[in-house]
Amino acid sequence: MLDTATQRSFAKRFAIIRTLEKKNLLSAGKKARSDIRQAGRNCFFEYQNNTYFVNDINRYEETSEDFKISQGYFIYELTCTCIETGKTVYFEWEEDDELEIAMTIENLSFRDLTDDEGQSIDEDDLDQIADDRDVIMAGKEQFLYEDDWASIYHRQNRQEKVYVYEFENREHTRFLTIEEWQGSGRDEYRIYISVPVDPDSIAILSTGEI
Repeated sequence: MLDTATQRSFAKRFAIIRTLEKKNLLSAGKKARSDIRQAGRNCFFEYQNNTYFVNDINRYEETSEDFKISQGYFIYELTCTCIETGKTVYFEWEEDDELEIAMTIENLSFRDLTDDEGQSIDEDDLDQIADDRDVIMAGKEQFLYEDDWASIYHRQNRQEKVYVYEFENREHTRFLTIEEWQGSGRDEYRIYISVPVDPDSIAILSTGEI
């Protein structure tokens, strides 16, 4: 017999599947012309033999260091449910010279990170690491400093200040991101590893709410 959590997961996924109506499926022609930029809330899309449902879409807006002046650059975050596994998966996309997409594959904490000499690091070390363009070790994998920037995170009618530190491995195949969320009287941190996604490997099944 399935445990309660598994039963709830199945029930949630069946409820999501029932929202997909045939009339909302994209034709082959429209599917070929669509990419993740056309994905809205309640969208369905396929990636690597899995189907994802978009629960929510929020965005980071890059700002000046004091969070007061917008730089006019946005990164969109899609919170998705994988229909096959029930797991929550995050996809991010941005447009620089071209469309870039990343998928979060692992969440970490400061306990998982060290400097290149094996010494533990914490939030107090981040500014110095950024100033020195230093490296961070996650297990045995080395991540080189790439960038750090301030942003406003737009979540429905709420706005939150987030400072972002970005690192990547030498092969540019895995990214380490440390986010410092400022508010509620104390800073909170979100640390995760993501991987690049080929935009052409995502197939939009229905666009959802645009």
